[in-house]
Parts: sequence; C-alpha cells; structure tokens
Amino acid sequence: MAAEAAGLTRRGAFVAAAGLLFAPAALARPRLPGDEPRYDAREIGAVPNEQAIGRRYWAPGLNDGFVPQGLTVFRDEILVAAYRSEALEQDNGPARIFRLARRDGRLLGSFALPATYGHPGGLAVLGETVFVANSGRLLSLDFARSCDTGECVPLGERLIDKTMGPSFLAASGGMLWFGAFRRTGAPSLYAVPAERLLPGDEKPVEPGDATLTLPLPQIVQGATFDRKGDLWLSQSAGNRPAFLSRLDPKTGAVLARYPAPGGIEDLGCAPDGKLWAVSEAGSKRWSRWDTFYPLVFEIDPGKLTA
Repeated sequence: MAAEAAGLTRRGAFVAAAGLLFAPAALARPRLPGDEPRYDAREIGAVPNEQAIGRRYWAPGLNDGFVPQGLTVFRDEILVAAYRSEALEQDNGPARIFRLARRDGRLLGSFALPATYGHPGGLAVLGETVFVANSGRLLSLDFARSCDTGECVPLGERLIDKTMGPSFLAASGGMLWFGAFRRTGAPSLYAVPAERLLPGDEKPVEPGDATLTLPLPQIVQGATFDRKGDLWLSQSAGNRPAFLSRLDPKTGAVLARYPAPGGIEDLGCAPDGKLWAVSEAGSKRWSRWDTFYPLVFEIDPGKLTA
C-alpha cells in the first residue's frame, strides 16, 4: 500500500508538472478577434519586427481548413481570399473571399469563388471593382452585389499569359500590377491599364500589354502601394525567413528590406497608411512549420527596422 501510495504520489506530481508545462502555452495565447484555431494548441510565435505590428486577428476559416492567400483593404474592410486544403500535396481547393471589419476583426460575411479560382493568390481594388488573381486568370467582381447576395457576382474574366502570373495583385494609377511567384530566375512585375482588364476586350493579356515592366525579386507573395506611392512586396517561401521589401515604383530598385513573419502572403494598405498582411503559417495545411502565426495583422511602416 505504501508503495502504491508512493506511486500515486509520483504520478500525481508528474501530472501536476505536466499541467505546469502545458498551461503557460494556453494562457500565453491572447484573446484575439476571430475563430481561434482548435487544431493546434501552440501559442502565437515570436516574429521579426513585432514592434511594428499592431492589431491582430485570427485568419478566417482556419478550423474549416482554409489557407489564407490574397488580401486587400477596401474602405473599412479587410478582404481575405483563401482556399481549403489540409493536405501538403493539395495546393488547390474550394475558395472563398472573407470580409473582416478593419476596426475590430469581426467577420462581416463571405462568398465562394468559382471552381477555377482554387488558389486565389492576390486581391486588389480599382474603384468599386474587386479583382482576384489565380495563375493564368484574373476575375473582376461586382463586390456590392456579391456582398448583398452572398454569392460571387462576376463582371468578367481575363486569361493571362502564365509567364505574368498573376500570383499577386496591386492597384495604382488606374493600373493593376502583378507578376509570378518564382523561386529562381529573374521574374518581372507588369503594370497593365485597367481598361485592358475590364469587360469588353476578350483577348488574353500578354506581356506586351504592360505599359511598364520592372525587375522583380524572387519569392514574392503579395504587393501593395503605400500613401507615398512606394511599392511594397512580401516575400516568403515555405518554412523559411520572410521579408518585406519597399521598391521604387519607377525603377524597381529595392529601397529597403525588413524581416517579416514567416508565411506572409498578400498585402494591403489602409487609408491611415498602415499596411495589412496575412500569414498562412499555422493553417492546417502548414501546421508543421516552426512559425505559428495564422493571423491577419497590421503593420506600421514607420516602426520597421532592417
């Protein structure tokens, strides 16, 4: 009995110790707006340039297996495009655009994208039109009607020469800017006038349609323009260090480069000048990465350090 009691005491001590080991992770995870991941108990990881990161929201659809990709800021909303996949080998799936309130991260609604947009890598807004990028395709949406009906209401579609991507999108000066994600080689950034992309001219878009072509760094996942007109790029590839780069939009010269959270995807710029981004690190598909940061997050460019 004494031996048995001692064993129970030791087991109790072990359980208590285990509780102490695991409790801090649960307690350290902050309460953030959105649907907290239930499939991974890790706390949010420390990331580079944390001092520049402001508001943070859980990326939408994580518990349903959605992997965030495209992002843009439209008025007071953050739009996030995501596809559903929990398997490493599956890089396409049913995709949706989620609408978050920029102020507090509330989910305002969502709607499904066509089946041909199974990896929606980029979002951008020109006027009242929302554009969605998927390699070799560009979709323009009637966003107001899509929100009202809860269903995707396309305005038109353009086929794009796949050497141009589009893997991501940015909008400025009446043009869409896009390029292809490349791990090697010398990719390019293309600026194409909006009228070439709206309904009317149905011919596929080719490199010759660009009014400006710039050199592009490798592993670009997202792009946006800040209020001064500089071009910002997010760069990441799998479980590797990630970066934000600020470029001269006339020459493509890299003006600055900053470490960023791993898995960073697309970018947007809010009217107040803050950048917004989303990371896929810690989604179900990429839950084995070192970085756990499946968040939509705000970045103050003035607080970034190289």
